[in-house]
Amino acid sequence: MIWIRICVHLLLFITLGVHSSKFDVNPVTDDISRLSILRQNIPKDYRIPVHYVPKEEGGMCWVKLNVFYLEESLQDLAHKFGNISSNRKDISIFIQMLQELRLNLGTLDLIMYDFECHYREERWQTARYFDFVKDFLIAAQNREDSDDCDPPPCPTTPHTTTTEQYSKETVTSSTKDCATGCTPHHDQHFLPEVVERSLLSLLFIPLLALVFLLVWKVRSRRNEQDLHQNPGEDGLFTGTEGTAPPLDAEISEKNKLNVIETV
Repeated sequence: MIWIRICVHLLLFITLGVHSSKFDVNPVTDDISRLSILRQNIPKDYRIPVHYVPKEEGGMCWVKLNVFYLEESLQDLAHKFGNISSNRKDISIFIQMLQELRLNLGTLDLIMYDFECHYREERWQTARYFDFVKDFLIAAQNREDSDDCDPPPCPTTPHTTTTEQYSKETVTSSTKDCATGCTPHHDQHFLPEVVERSLLSLLFIPLLALVFLLVWKVRSRRNEQDLHQNPGEDGLFTGTEGTAPPLDAEISEKNKLNVIETV
């Protein structure tokens, strides 16, 4: 009886372990509806960066090769929205699903290294991006993967990566939720302008001091020259005072005139 109980418990444990390792997602119903809502809330011409391996090159390992970079791409997209945005909440659901799938798939470093030359970097419009997410979820649900993956030969010419920039429009929703939840894009050239202004102000201070020093030096030289050309004020009236007749002589002449008049 003890061995029978042990066997029953072991079978139950194995059965529960197999079911828990399966990717529990049903994209045909609820999750696909969330994808359609996200497609409507994000502008059609908005371009989202993607790092992926095409399905024709990944084969049965396509899910394993794309789960990590797709999760990373969705995280970057979620950061474009505010914390209270419903779009960010919906994207977080898909991120959690991909995290659980990645943990169940085990170590992916080796296979990703083998297919390294087949990865491509592009920027897709909203519709194509969420079609890719939909195809990935369906493939993960159907367990379209294998442990034995042989990479095809690397291409002779490297894939050209698209250099298109993000659309100048911010990620705004057709509803009020995204209009208040989106994070604005900050200008990256603001910091260099501030640094440039501070450097100019620092250069202006020593220049002003140099000009002030030159003006003071010129004025001091002029004052020295004026002192050499004009002697002291004490000797200005010495000549006139020397030529003036003495006071006693004037008094004697007046006395003589008075005597003559009386006579």
